[in-house]
Amino acid sequence: MFARKHSFDSCILWVLFGLFLGGCTTGSSTKRVPEANSFPADQCLSCEAIEPRLAPITYLILHHTAAPLPSALDILRGKDPQHKVGIHYLVSDEPVPRVFKLASEEFSTSHAGKSKWLNVKSMNQASIGIEIVNLDGNTKVYPKAQITKVINLSLDIIRRYHIQATNVLAHSDIAIGRKVDPGSNFPWKLLAESGVGAWPDDVDVERFKIIYNKKLPKNSELFEMLKTYGYQPENSQAKCMKLALEAFQRHFRSSKVNGEADSETVAILAALNFKYRKSN
Repeated sequence: MFARKHSFDSCILWVLFGLFLGGCTTGSSTKRVPEANSFPADQCLSCEAIEPRLAPITYLILHHTAAPLPSALDILRGKDPQHKVGIHYLVSDEPVPRVFKLASEEFSTSHAGKSKWLNVKSMNQASIGIEIVNLDGNTKVYPKAQITKVINLSLDIIRRYHIQATNVLAHSDIAIGRKVDPGSNFPWKLLAESGVGAWPDDVDVERFKIIYNKKLPKNSELFEMLKTYGYQPENSQAKCMKLALEAFQRHFRSSKVNGEADSETVAILAALNFKYRKSN
């Protein structure tokens, strides 16, 4: 009887110990393993800008902080009542980058703000957000070690939630004209080659360039092409189209972010629709 009780008590202790190791104690600055079935963050902190999640996770949104690590951590914990922002993960720019977990994935955080993609408005509920420490991803490079950490974190999230390639997005993709992060220096092609996000096939781009070198689409056609892929410009007027094309180029043609619909930009868009939206 004593032996059986001792065995039972030991099992209970081991279960409790396992739960302790599997938990991420928000509010603690000590190094812990996060909750089960999520990425093993190096450090867990609490974020106050969270809400119950009311939609399934189908998107992954990437940002740059536009602030150094200490300031970014302070801001993204959502403690300022005038600036309630939050994030699930933050990847540092230290020589050996760390992943900070600020909010449990079961909650939504206010990282996307006013945003839309396809038929989804306000992306917070349907997404997980990753902030990457960089003062300006349009002018500053991303260290290789940091990008490797971002890729590993993203792959883990994509695997667990079966996120489609076209649903891995930049903040600038979903907030046209309002946000420009993670910027034109963010290596989207490298991420796509690693299994994170979408990228057109070169052969398709060249094929469409032949077509669009002869004649570019009208603004109304280009407007529909952008909307088919997911971008949601307000209308097809010149100002809105320029902002939408800048957002598109920042992601898929970073060598020339000018908002102009030249043959290469349009060919890339057509190739993406051909590959992912079955439209040509």
